[in-house]
Amino acid sequence: MIITRIICLITGFVFGSIPTGFLVARLYGQDLRTMGSGNTGSTNALRSLGKKAGAMTFAGDFFKAIIPLIITARLFGAADETRYLITMYTGLGAVLGHDFSPWLHFKGGKGIASSGGVICFTDPKFFLLVLVSLFGIAGVSGYVSLGSLAAAVIYIVVQLYWIMTGASFGWGSYPQTFDPKYAPEILVIAFIMAGLAIVRHKANIKRLLNGTENKFLNKKK
Repeated sequence: MIITRIICLITGFVFGSIPTGFLVARLYGQDLRTMGSGNTGSTNALRSLGKKAGAMTFAGDFFKAIIPLIITARLFGAADETRYLITMYTGLGAVLGHDFSPWLHFKGGKGIASSGGVICFTDPKFFLLVLVSLFGIAGVSGYVSLGSLAAAVIYIVVQLYWIMTGASFGWGSYPQTFDPKYAPEILVIAFIMAGLAIVRHKANIKRLLNGTENKFLNKKK
């Protein structure tokens, strides 16, 4: 099982490391790392290059998490006791690859779109909850970063709920089952993923506290 964990982590990392935003910006003859916040995620692509570039970057970051999850599910997802563990290791790999892409000297985005792909693959209701929360809070406050941070907190709350209550979840054709002995390991991975999202927003948190954070599409108060 240790080898399986490593394979899942590496598979997710390889796909996650594809620098979508960087490649999209190249189509425009630009380097996203030198524009706006310098981040290669979809928010900076949207602000710096427009809606089409932002949508392309978001889709790429989203599906580069979905694809390795499908692959490892096909390879290792038959066993009920480790199915969700497979999802979590692959998902963690995808987010790590996005955040620390070797193609960008181990720099990257903040992992929100890729995390969204992991959540969508995990459970549709969970994905809808996170999506509504993210865009709802971002829409009301005007801060995408605040919506992203709220989504990270919700991610942990839902994980704790699943683990503590033993509630069933997942898609009808692919329930995310696991042996309770893996619960601590799953929670550690969940906290790492949520923690990464928060840490990658460190500069945004400082600006939010100082009242200097840019609002959506760079519109300020």
